[in-house]
Amino acid sequence: MHGLIESAKRQVRIGRYIAGGRKPWAIGYAEYKNRALRRILRDESLLDRFRRRAALPDGYGSRLDERLVEYPWLVARLGVAAGRLLDAGSTLNDREVLALPALRARSVVISNLTEEPVILGEHVSYVRGDLRLASFRDGCFDEVACISVLEHIGMNNTFIYSPDSRRNESRPQDYVKAVRELKRVLKPRGRLLLTVPYGRYENHEWLQQFDRDHIRAVCDTFDGTACNVDYYKYAGSWQIADESACTESRYFDIHRRGALEPDYVAAARAVACVELVH
Repeated sequence: MHGLIESAKRQVRIGRYIAGGRKPWAIGYAEYKNRALRRILRDESLLDRFRRRAALPDGYGSRLDERLVEYPWLVARLGVAAGRLLDAGSTLNDREVLALPALRARSVVISNLTEEPVILGEHVSYVRGDLRLASFRDGCFDEVACISVLEHIGMNNTFIYSPDSRRNESRPQDYVKAVRELKRVLKPRGRLLLTVPYGRYENHEWLQQFDRDHIRAVCDTFDGTACNVDYYKYAGSWQIADESACTESRYFDIHRRGALEPDYVAAARAVACVELVH
């Protein structure tokens, strides 16, 4: 009965969001986005577009944030294979995401800086820790997923994520330490799959938007056998793009700006999706 009541409440909030013009961060936004993501992540034809770096459907992810790109990009890159996966930053900590074939086939270790409710199961475990000094032995993972996390490393994580005053930092170069650690815990030929907001460099204190020099630093620091980058740009909806089309993109920080902008962007206007091979 409780589940039915909660489902009905979600539907009401989604209805309010749609009736209100689908404005980012309005009541019902999160529920609407999560419903869209659930459908996308089970749509093999859409995942295949991400796999092939093909154009996305017209209007894809309109007025929704970059998770509509990051999650399917990751799932498409993972495919269905066995192995040990580190979720560096706990963006896969969702019951339906962890039940996807791409995650269900793997042994998943979730690592996060702060305590949180965790979806545990036979193939899921949890470790609390700082990615700049990971508590794992060398070469213990086949793959690492680091989705929209690197931009928060060394930043003021008390603003949204943690009540611990020690997490109020201003060490924007510390993402390099995390990249070194994530390579260390990978097996030879293992993959690091990461995403970050991309465009002009911007320091929002609680996150930083990466630019071309930052992506180059990530690839150089990892120093693996391959560094492949896909770019997606928001212009009313999400679409794959050339890097040059994304370099001037600006981040919309709802926490600082408040008022929505004419394109109804929810957060990043471009993302870099990076596949690094040890």
